[in-house]
Amino acid sequence: EGAHRGFAGFASRAMLPAIRRRRQTTMAARVVLLLLVLGTAVPAAEALQPPRRPPPPVVRRRAGLRGGPPRLAATAPVETEPANLKPYVSKLIEGESLSREECERMFGAFVDGSASAEQTAAILALLRQKGESPEEISGAAQAMLGACVPVAATGKLLDIVGTGGDGASTINLSTASAILCAALGAKTTKCGNRSVSSKCGAADVLEALGLDLELSVEAVARCIDDVGLGFLFAPKNHPGMRHVAPTRKALGVRTAFNILGPLTNAAGAQHVVLGVFDERLVDLMAGALERLGRVDHAVVVHGVGLDELSPLGPCTVVELTRHASGSYTTTKWTLDPLEDLGVPRCTVEDLRGGDAAFNAQALRDCLAASDDRDAKRDAIALNAAMGLYVYGAADSLKAGLDMAYAGLRLGVGLDKLDAWIAKTNELKALDAAAAAAA
Repeated sequence: EGAHRGFAGFASRAMLPAIRRRRQTTMAARVVLLLLVLGTAVPAAEALQPPRRPPPPVVRRRAGLRGGPPRLAATAPVETEPANLKPYVSKLIEGESLSREECERMFGAFVDGSASAEQTAAILALLRQKGESPEEISGAAQAMLGACVPVAATGKLLDIVGTGGDGASTINLSTASAILCAALGAKTTKCGNRSVSSKCGAADVLEALGLDLELSVEAVARCIDDVGLGFLFAPKNHPGMRHVAPTRKALGVRTAFNILGPLTNAAGAQHVVLGVFDERLVDLMAGALERLGRVDHAVVVHGVGLDELSPLGPCTVVELTRHASGSYTTTKWTLDPLEDLGVPRCTVEDLRGGDAAFNAQALRDCLAASDDRDAKRDAIALNAAMGLYVYGAADSLKAGLDMAYAGLRLGVGLDKLDAWIAKTNELKALDAAAAAAA
């Protein structure tokens, strides 16, 4: 029997290299399959190699205007030198995690256009297969922040933002909550984009309400400083995302990019309420926030299937508080809106929204002055309460909820929304006049 166990142990050890090779072969086969799905014509043996460097642009001399000295003019745009990401692909095929620095370099190549579509697809799929780590997500977010167009808003800033992806098609709760927080004294920068998985994203509903999404970043900063509220439209602040858009669309599955937006506020908001669509992402995103070190006080929340707090039932919360030393205290707790705050239970159907026009009207109705309470107003008040608490405008969640309900009764949120729309129209006219004069 002992001899049998000894032989079995030896055989198991002897088989380990074969098992590893089979696992690596399976992973490599998946990568090659992904490349075939993308429709690439690159042969399988060369699929993970970087593309050849393009020839330098043809340069000719052209006389300067009005008799000035000759100047150089390129007849073709200068191409970015292709990135060699093969070492990272190899590590991921082995099932190894990448360091924060490696992920920052890698995602930097994605957003500056120097990574090929094949490399991008392989890496995003392998990361998803392995499961992203806080170090990897923080490195990816740092790369996006390094490539973003910043908004130079001043002072203490709040963001209430979700990853999206919960598929519930509720009204735009985080957008309404952000507007209410701004009306109650929290200077707010709302990150967002058009809809991906729902019928109506933050950008869609704000556009339907009359907000101009194409303001210059300077105008957005002025709006934040003058009105206390501004919208950070992802395509304006993160133009490098255009390089990966076709690959993400071709893959058709969630990748790390789906959760990076809330970590990359272009105005540098120090106070954040970040909602995630999957409870398993709560610790991941909290860990990434801590490693980025940009926030002073933040919470990552998940509310019974939604990427925000909801009256549906007990919600998961991870709270991060930064100390003067720069270190964080992280606390994980459960918030039951009914038991802890007296907010009645509801169903998802009670929070359901529709298209941009439907949600725009619902948002105005919810923010209008009224003593009425329903599930939508409860959910808005609940998320606004967390925002006011994180911002420091309220010393507890209960105090924040009292402020939020008082604001809803008075209609201060709708007043703030109308002032915001008017300001964006004014700034739009100024932007147009400046462009015409240029």
